[in-house]
Amino acid sequence: MTITQELVRQCLEVLPSKITSLELDAAKNCMIDSIACAYTAYQEKPIEILKSLYLHDATHQGECTLIGYGQSGRAADIALINGTMISLQLFDDNQAEMRGHPSGPLLPAVLAAAEIANASIEEALKAFVIGYEVECRFGTILNPTHYENGWHATCTQGSLAAVAAAGYLLKLTPEQMAYAFGINASQASGVRRNFGTMTMSMHSGIAASNGLKAAQLAKLGFTGDPEIFDGKMSFGDVFAKDWNNDLLKDNLPEWGAPFFIVKPGPTFKLYPCGRPPLFAVDGVLLLKEKFGVQLADVKKIVAEVSFLYPRTLIHTRPVNGLQAKASLEYCIATSLVDERPVLNSFTDEAVTRPAVKELIERIEVVVPPHLSEDIPAVRKAPFDQPVTIHMHLQDGRVITETVPIHKGSPKNPASSVELQNKFKDCLGLYCDERQIEEVLAGMDQPAMKLRDWMKLLQIKNKG
Repeated sequence: MTITQELVRQCLEVLPSKITSLELDAAKNCMIDSIACAYTAYQEKPIEILKSLYLHDATHQGECTLIGYGQSGRAADIALINGTMISLQLFDDNQAEMRGHPSGPLLPAVLAAAEIANASIEEALKAFVIGYEVECRFGTILNPTHYENGWHATCTQGSLAAVAAAGYLLKLTPEQMAYAFGINASQASGVRRNFGTMTMSMHSGIAASNGLKAAQLAKLGFTGDPEIFDGKMSFGDVFAKDWNNDLLKDNLPEWGAPFFIVKPGPTFKLYPCGRPPLFAVDGVLLLKEKFGVQLADVKKIVAEVSFLYPRTLIHTRPVNGLQAKASLEYCIATSLVDERPVLNSFTDEAVTRPAVKELIERIEVVVPPHLSEDIPAVRKAPFDQPVTIHMHLQDGRVITETVPIHKGSPKNPASSVELQNKFKDCLGLYCDERQIEEVLAGMDQPAMKLRDWMKLLQIKNKG
C-alpha cells in the first residue's frame, strides 16, 4: 500500500471509526466559535466585494447557503465567501502545531459539502474532526520550513483538510479521494506576504473552495496524480525543505491517537487579532491590573519575543485595521489605550488615533539570545515561547510581566462562560436572544439536517 493509499484509508475508514462524543463535542465548539466570527464580518467591505463578484444577482439561488445573509449560490463560491467571513477579523481559532487557523479553511467546506449531501449535523461534525486531524498532522511534519519559506499553513494545509472533509461527506471512493488530493496539490497556495491585507482572510476561503472543488471534480471523474504523497515531487517535497516521504509514512499510524482536536486542541481567541500578539496583550492587561497603569504613566515599552515575530508581524506602523491585527506594536498600544482590545479597536479610524500612533513610537520589539532561531526548541515552536513586557514608567520604575502562554490556549483555556459570551456578543450584533438560543439548540440535535440548521443563521435584523 502506498503512502497516499494509507492516508486515504485513514480519512475514509480508520479515523471515522475512532470518533467518539468527545471529538464531536470539540468539533461543535470550533463550529460555534467560527460561526460567531463570521457574524463579525457581516457587510464588511471585503465580503461585499466578494458577493458582488460571485453573488451579483440578489435573487440568485444555488445549492449552498451564505452564513448570516441567507443567500445561496454555487458551493465553491459560497465556501470562498464563508471562509473569508470566518477569518476576516482574525478572531477565529488557531492551532499552534498547525501554525495556522484550522476552522476557517475547514468549516466552509464541511458546511457546503453537508448541504450538497443533505447530511446531518452529526455527519458534518465527523467530517470536521477528520479534516482537523489532517491539517494539524501535516503541520507537525511540514514545519518549520514550510512556514519559514513564506507559506501560510491556513491555506496550504487547510486545503488538504477541506479535501478530506468534503470527500468524506460526498462519499468518495478511495480512488476518487486519491485523485482529489492530487488535484488539490496543484491548487494549494497562500503566502504570508499578504498578511495585513484582505487577501490574508481570503486564504481560508481559497482553501475551503479549492478543497471542495477538488472533491467534487474527483467525484465526477476528473483525475489528478493518485500518489501525490509518494515519490519525488510529492506534496511534501514541493512545500517543505529537508522533506522525506517517510516522515508522513511514519506519522500516519499516530493519526487519531489522540485526535488533535481534543489534545492539544485549539486556541480560542478572546481578542480579534493574530495569535502571536495575544501573549503581549495579556502582558499589558496584567500590568494594568496589577499596577493600575495608565497611558500617561508610561515612558516606553519593550517587548521580548522570539525570532519569528518580526518576520511575521511585519506591519510595525499599520495604516489600516487589517494591518493593525497583524501588528505587534499596535496590539500592545491598543491594549494600553483601550480597556481591552475589541472589534472597534481595529477599525481604520481607530488606527489613526493620535494617542495610539504616538505610543507606537515608544514601543521597542527585541529578540533576546535565548529566543533566537539558533535554539532548536525555539525554532520548532516560535509562537509558543514566553513573551516579556517591560514597561518603563515616567517615575523611573520598570515593571515587568512574562506571559508563558496566553489566555485561550489549550494550556490556559478560556472559560466556558467567556466563550459563550464571545458567541453571544458576536451574534448579538444582529440577532436577538431568541435567535441565538435557537442556533445553539440546533447544534444539540445531531440528526438535524445541516441545511435546516443553516437557515437558523439568517440575520433577520439587517442593522
